[in-house]
Amino acid sequence: MLTVAPGAPFHLQHGWFDSWSAAFGPAEDVGGVMVVRGALSIGPVRWPFLRSATNPHSIRFDLSPGVAADDDLPRRLLRAARGGVVRIEYLDEDARLLAAARGWNARFRVAIRAHALSPVTDCRAAYSAWLAARSKRIRQRLRAGQGELVDARGMRFEVRREAGPELLTRLFAVERSGWKGRAGTAIADDAATATFYTLLAARAAAAGALRVALLWDAQRLVAFEFGILCGRRLALMKVGYDESFADFSPGYVLAGLHIAACCADPTIDWYDKLGNGLTPAPYKLRFADACDTLYRVTLYPRGPVGAAWYAVDAARARAKAWRDARRAMAA
Repeated sequence: MLTVAPGAPFHLQHGWFDSWSAAFGPAEDVGGVMVVRGALSIGPVRWPFLRSATNPHSIRFDLSPGVAADDDLPRRLLRAARGGVVRIEYLDEDARLLAAARGWNARFRVAIRAHALSPVTDCRAAYSAWLAARSKRIRQRLRAGQGELVDARGMRFEVRREAGPELLTRLFAVERSGWKGRAGTAIADDAATATFYTLLAARAAAAGALRVALLWDAQRLVAFEFGILCGRRLALMKVGYDESFADFSPGYVLAGLHIAACCADPTIDWYDKLGNGLTPAPYKLRFADACDTLYRVTLYPRGPVGAAWYAVDAARARAKAWRDARRAMAA
């Protein structure tokens, strides 16, 4: 049973992990670390694999706030992995689990590598300061889009703290109407993902952690940002817009209005666009003041199996670094 301290961020609470487990498979608590089981393979060879209960829909990960990172935790994780590898992802610099893992290498074989970059906007200053720091082109695009959609057409912006089935259906339809629908990667294209966001919306709303920014043209939904408040960070998990309004940049307009609302909200310090790789989407970077690095910790068992997987992962990391360097030189 996951131990949760009072006041823990929502993404480390039961509501988050219960929604995640119902959609993507059961997670178990090993020493305050929520994990799932799987297998790693090279050709026909398969080995047990224990990983954090995370995937591309995750925000950040850490040890449960109600549990201490004791010295026996790596041994417990390896024992639970049954001779396999343990991989924990989406750890930021403030994660207690990352701090603990940095001390494991004296007794265990551990690799800690950058896993993703998460573009963030600092909302502790005034919105006017944030806007002034954007490029001239972005400022013009935001002002022109807002002038056309809000001032001229009378579109309405709001932030809701709950999202029932009718609104979620609209959100899913708007997302699916764009490039994600054409690529088959929209929420509505995958039953497990739809289950996750449906359960998450209800549980986050009940916990006071749901924030859904909306741009309306009368009764027509033009754009949305689905966010979860995690402590003082608003994590934007899904965004979408109606492409019939693309000439007026409704996604830009909504993001600007939402950032302004976050800057005016004393409970929000960071507007986080999230990231699942080391090359964030350019549109996310246009709004960002910085990028937070998220890390992957891999814990290897002792003996030849652990040594072999360590060598494989090291070779893959070197190959990726070489490819990234080649792309950077060609750019």
